[in-house]
Amino acid sequence: MYSIELKNLTKEFRHLFRKQRLVAVENISLNINKGEILGLLGPNGAGKTTIVKMICGLIMPTRGQVLINGQRLEKDRSRALTQIGAVLEGSRNSLWSMTVIQNLTYFGYLKHVHGHVLKERCNALLDLFQLEHKRDDLVKNLSKGMKQKLAIALAFINDPDLVLLDEPTLGLDVHGARLVKECIVRLAKQENKTVLMTTHQMDVVEEICDRVAIINQGRLIALDSAEKLCSAFGREYYEVRLKGRFDTSFLKALPIFQDVEVIHSDAEKSESLIRLVMDREDCLFEAIEFLRGDSVRILSMTKVEPTLEDIFVKMVEA
Repeated sequence: MYSIELKNLTKEFRHLFRKQRLVAVENISLNINKGEILGLLGPNGAGKTTIVKMICGLIMPTRGQVLINGQRLEKDRSRALTQIGAVLEGSRNSLWSMTVIQNLTYFGYLKHVHGHVLKERCNALLDLFQLEHKRDDLVKNLSKGMKQKLAIALAFINDPDLVLLDEPTLGLDVHGARLVKECIVRLAKQENKTVLMTTHQMDVVEEICDRVAIINQGRLIALDSAEKLCSAFGREYYEVRLKGRFDTSFLKALPIFQDVEVIHSDAEKSESLIRLVMDREDCLFEAIEFLRGDSVRILSMTKVEPTLEDIFVKMVEA
């Protein structure tokens, strides 16, 4: 059984007076396995937040279904939602006038966790997120990273099967981001939790997510592992360092190049570093001939692997 299933999920918003219709999410179907970390990517306005809010039961779909551990959300909403933890607005889900341990205890009671079980859960989360030494500090006095770690800890206080995280490492320093990523992976793999994570940080997705779902204009345009998406894109990426005065504008009109980007240009040294994207490898020698000129010398040419960010940008543009 999947931890979560989205079946033909659609959400339309209608303007009451203008009789206009906005389709925020259109016919999304995907499954997330237990113990899986799924990264949900998309440009601003793509429909990511709307999907997450429908899973949380904050807004109802126009059509389609959300199933949590096989239970239809609209049929047994209260029971299904007890299996969900969420951080939807960064660190703002905690109460800043209370201490760390008071927040954990308070939200534990709200989610029907009591007594010895609650005490053990609080201690385990304080230890996991390295907040033990801050347990009696007021939240308003914590650093941004500490507040973010507490927010995620609160999402796990009722030991949910599914956790929804919105930009969990945004604004954190290197150490804080690493700790949050390690905690997410540990909870997913060791405690078999399912994590749905929205983020704009592609490196985080590549590092910890098992699969990636890319949303654009309300539609699902890709769903696979980051590695498979990169390898299946079928384009050749090269970084070329050139010596001499060189105008790359004419290259963009050549059919062999899908994209030409100037990464660095040094007018004083008459050097340029450009990035070429080609559809196939047999264009390479043709590209070299185009690049050679009376006043231009190729200093180096290196093949580079496309990143998830490259794939994301190209898919969204397409």
